[in-house]
Parts: sequence; C-alpha cells; structure tokens
Amino acid sequence: MKTTQAISRLFNGVLCPLPGIYVFDSVHTFAEFTAQHLIVGHVRGRFDKITGQINIPEDPRKSFLKVSIDTNSISTNNAKRDEDLRSERFFHVKKYPHMTYQSDKFTVELDGQMNAEGNLTIRDKTVHVPLCGRVTGIITDSMGNIRVGFQANAKTSRAEFNLLADLEKENGGIALGDDVSISIDAEALLQT
Repeated sequence: MKTTQAISRLFNGVLCPLPGIYVFDSVHTFAEFTAQHLIVGHVRGRFDKITGQINIPEDPRKSFLKVSIDTNSISTNNAKRDEDLRSERFFHVKKYPHMTYQSDKFTVELDGQMNAEGNLTIRDKTVHVPLCGRVTGIITDSMGNIRVGFQANAKTSRAEFNLLADLEKENGGIALGDDVSISIDAEALLQT
C-alpha cells in the first residue's frame, strides 16, 4: 500500500506549510513595484535577483522572513531610467548593492492571510513596512521537493527612504503618502 507524505498542515483551521526552513527558488520569485509619476501616471518595474528564506516553526506566528534584493537588477523597461535609478540619486547601487527585508512578527488570519511586520532597508534607511500575504499553494514537485508558493503586497513611500530626486516636481508639490506599491510572488523549497 502506497502512503502519501504530508506536505502541509492546518493551524487554527488555516492551511500552512510544514515546519522547516524554506529557501526561495530565485528563478520562480518576482518582486515588482508601481510608483506614482506626475500625479496622473505610474512607472512599473521589477527586480530580477532576489534571495531569501522563511523559517516556519510549529507555531507559524513565530515565523521569520529574510529577503535580499540586488538593487542593480532593477528593470523598468527603459535603459536610461534604469541607469538613473541605479545612480546616487536613487538606489546608489555601487555603495548599497542590496535592499533587505526582515520580519519581526507574523499573524495568521482565519481567511488564510499570513501577514508579516518587519523592516525594509534601502540604502542606509530602515523603515517599518507590513507585508500582507498568503500561501498560494503547497506541492511536492517533480524533483521530490516540497514547494510552497507565497504572494505578498506592501505599500511605502519614497520620501521615507530619502529617495527624493525630482519627487516634488513629479507630484506637483503635493506631499504623497504611500506612493509605491510592492508585489512579491515567491516559490520556496523546504530544506532537508
């Protein structure tokens, strides 16, 4: 008789990954953003090099997320703008080659939300940014790995990170609040 190995569990009625350390599968992990532009429009972009892991204990509310994004890997589908974003005016990638996120608290909601509270560091500035996320699926892949999909969203402000180049001109002198939306889709593999 063939037995099926458990790949997930319920925690307070919510589907959760098994306890363990899950490392991001970089080729199946995406970080995209939308930034306000001239009040009437938006600029969209992504970062192509992302590493990270999530440690999930028996109690998933005690999980810990750590992410590192290569700032040089920014792409907005415009080479001139990308070089400007890599410059000292914005990400200053020569001095600050990575931005990081580290959680300090997780909540698990009855609707399946797994929210993280944590700190986003860009350049030399660290700001508290909550992530609203959920598990999108748990499978055993064709290589026999337990693979978990996560999706998360956040909002923040360029001003909080002192990324102010041309901001007043772009927003018409209006003080914008959370003018950057972030979307992360990640797949992570349980380490054995």
